[in-house]
Amino acid sequence: MQARIIRVTPVDSGWALDCASFPQPQRFPTLEDAISAGWAQARREHGELHIHRHDGGLRLRATAGSAEDSQG
Repeated sequence: MQARIIRVTPVDSGWALDCASFPQPQRFPTLEDAISAGWAQARREHGELHIHRHDGGLRLRATAGSAEDSQG
């Protein structure tokens, strides 16, 4: 089964968070805000967070583990 992908991408006035469960991308003023919301969404959906650079390339690709996984 393929993981759900949550993407953080640059937009004209900030950053966007996009995934299949959103009717439209969510916009954020800063990269940090978008990443924070992206990690939260990836944890909820047990998905994979993809953070893109301004040139469109992939900056980071990581799978979000559940809270139980990190407690050990």
